[in-house]
Amino acid sequence: MDFDSMAEVVMNPVRQRIIQYLIVHGKGTAKEMQRELSDIPVASCYRHIKKLYEAGCIEVTEEKSVRGAVEKTYALVRDPLPKEPGAKELATVFYTFLLSLQTSFLRYFQREDADAGRDMLALQNSTLLLSDEEFMEFLQKLSAVFAEVAGNKPAEGRKMRRITFISSPGEET
Repeated sequence: MDFDSMAEVVMNPVRQRIIQYLIVHGKGTAKEMQRELSDIPVASCYRHIKKLYEAGCIEVTEEKSVRGAVEKTYALVRDPLPKEPGAKELATVFYTFLLSLQTSFLRYFQREDADAGRDMLALQNSTLLLSDEEFMEFLQKLSAVFAEVAGNKPAEGRKMRRITFISSPGEET
């Protein structure tokens, strides 16, 4: 599948939530995903999982027989992109991601109950002066902080929060 087609598949908000589930949990059956994403109708959840599978975004890691049916366990494909994508393809991936992020904010602000203060909406942009070694150390520390909370299970008082980290080269002046 080409990048444009894959980007179109992953831009769907329901599919993004399925991908996020697999990022957090590492793997899951359709039933497990649907239990956590309970606001998504069962048939719709299965349809979106199938789309992600057909697009090569997720793979079946295990199959077992459960009461006469085959239950599949899914995980993200480890390396869905070529090792060295060309500039055009890489740009497509980034633009698609940014468009998806923009779409989620547009949806949020269109909601009647949108309240940036209550929902603790935050936006920060910083320019840092770091060597490659310092930047790698920074990323490792940031990853450790994310890892501390990435496995949190649903519980009373917990809300889904999306954190997006984008690193880009600064413009030399």
